[in-house]
Amino acid sequence: MNLLLNVALALALILGGISKPWAAETNVVASIFPLHSLAAGVMKGVGEPALLLQSGLSPHEFSLKPSQAELLQSADLLFWVGKNLEYPLARYTRNLPPGHSLALGGGGEAKQNPHIWLDPQQAKEIVSAMAEKLRTRDPDHGAIYARNARMLQARIDALELELAALLNPLRGIPYVVFHDAYAPFESRFELNNVGALTSEPERVLSAGQIRRMRVVIVDTHARCAFREPQFEPRLLAVVAEQSEIRIGELDPLGWNLKPGIDGYFILMRNLAHGLIECLSRP
Repeated sequence: MNLLLNVALALALILGGISKPWAAETNVVASIFPLHSLAAGVMKGVGEPALLLQSGLSPHEFSLKPSQAELLQSADLLFWVGKNLEYPLARYTRNLPPGHSLALGGGGEAKQNPHIWLDPQQAKEIVSAMAEKLRTRDPDHGAIYARNARMLQARIDALELELAALLNPLRGIPYVVFHDAYAPFESRFELNNVGALTSEPERVLSAGQIRRMRVVIVDTHARCAFREPQFEPRLLAVVAEQSEIRIGELDPLGWNLKPGIDGYFILMRNLAHGLIECLSRP
């Protein structure tokens, strides 16, 4: 049954792309919350992007519903990170007409952490790529996209300075995370993540993974272990048993945040304050 549904959805995407003329307003779909927020900023005054994966859905593992396939069918342009993040989306993008999708993670090298929006400088590059792609698809509004992009990048620069000042006292304090998602953020702000429980959060943890993380916590004197709201909190609690490590929470995707232009900035500030709340206590 799933195979038949996938075939039907793929045919709908193909036929939709062939028959659908360009609309006066460019219909844009963003795969995940952070990209949606940045796209909304670039498109301000022209239109509003649609969000494909709503809160609570992991971009690593999902199945498209018919309503989501319809979103893709009606899209003039899809913004997504790439197959290293939204892997299930890759087979659908192959059926979109040429030029109707933009993978913002570049070539998607296997070693690259795909959570690229967590680095403000990479977020600025995302904004530039979005604005350029929108300009080529909708040249009548090219000047608006360019102006919006410059304003959004200035906001991101200010955000980076704000977060750097907040996070500077935390440099060197060791901590561990449930999910290996934060490297772009940690590299930019020089934080001291000493271990991640898993790089594949949807998979069942093994006893060996739990044992290894307990050793890391003891050996590095990690102060905090950070869970994520969309995954079972007891998993990290099991790892923290028999230690005095504190449990905090970080959210790289914007769980339950309201979509919109400010969403990216709220997400990033929430990350900083989540780290501060747990790590600043001795």
